[in-house]
Amino acid sequence: MKIGDEINQRKFSSEAQKAYVNIIFTSNWLQAAVRDLLKPYGLTLQQYNVLRILRGKHPECANPSEIKNVMIDKNPDLTRLCDRMVMNGWLHREIDSQNRRKMRIIITRTGLELLDVLDPVIQEHTEGLNKLSDDENKTLSDLLDKLRG
Repeated sequence: MKIGDEINQRKFSSEAQKAYVNIIFTSNWLQAAVRDLLKPYGLTLQQYNVLRILRGKHPECANPSEIKNVMIDKNPDLTRLCDRMVMNGWLHREIDSQNRRKMRIIITRTGLELLDVLDPVIQEHTEGLNKLSDDENKTLSDLLDKLRG
């Protein structure tokens, strides 16, 4: 469905404004879909992102600043986010023995198993949303990179 139909707006001040509104709308639409997928597993988007980041580093640890630097959503309070994830058994956190001001965070076996369950769910969802060819996806990605760059 076209963005004008989605938000019941026929006129935009420019094609740039229309594209801007469309990007924001589509971002929110995609996030809501993933949020709905994660909800039955007791996960938020930010928690899922942290788990994915730590799985990529596994078996090594990461410190909070390393995690925050590569997060998609840079806004969350990472300390509280990790507190909840530790309570759920998805992460283990300890003080760095070399520098007591640093925290070391590692994904647990439970966290890895949760991602193993979620991988096919997310993959199926991603493929279900994929209405674009590989060339179109590459073009879209290149255009979004250009927009941010």
